Amino acid sequence: MRKFIFFAFVICVCATNAQEFKLTNTYDVTNQRTVGQEEEDTWAVDVIVTNNPEKSIATLNIADFGLLDEIRISVLEEPALEGITEILKITLEYNTCCASTEEQYYLVTEDYDVIALPGIKNEYGYDPISDIHYIFPNQPFGKEGTILRAVVQYTETHTIKDISVLRSIAWNDDDFGQEEALTAINY
Repeated sequence: MRKFIFFAFVICVCATNAQEFKLTNTYDVTNQRTVGQEEEDTWAVDVIVTNNPEKSIATLNIADFGLLDEIRISVLEEPALEGITEILKITLEYNTCCASTEEQYYLVTEDYDVIALPGIKNEYGYDPISDIHYIFPNQPFGKEGTILRAVVQYTETHTIKDISVLRSIAWNDDDFGQEEALTAINY
């Protein structure tokens, strides 16, 4: 029942939270391999351009690979950031006793270089009341020339109740370094 509730919530949130990321087959996941000891259940996968498999976008290390339910790849085209043609979002969805998602975002430049944003992880014990997202300039609640990392709070009917900006990143064609991933826990 929790899986069904979570799945229904994800569908509602995707429809209402203004993240216009669209599923794509332009990119794919390949080269699944273990990392370290096999007992650790950590695997690495490469994200590639589908029609150019030699072009690797990123390598994802996936802990608890056996608990991974789904990998989704979606893009946000024309994000209104100078020099960026699209934003690639990779969502890793885990469903166990508690559901969680990990999202990795990559800015794709006009020269096909890739800039990674710090990852975001959302954990849900019950029906989510809030989660963390990036909001880009061309999206509702977006700010011109700025990437927002925000907590989105929902009503009981899964509409947006409030948005609290955690970090405002003025886009200046920069690298985001090794900032730690951010986790939102809803229990």
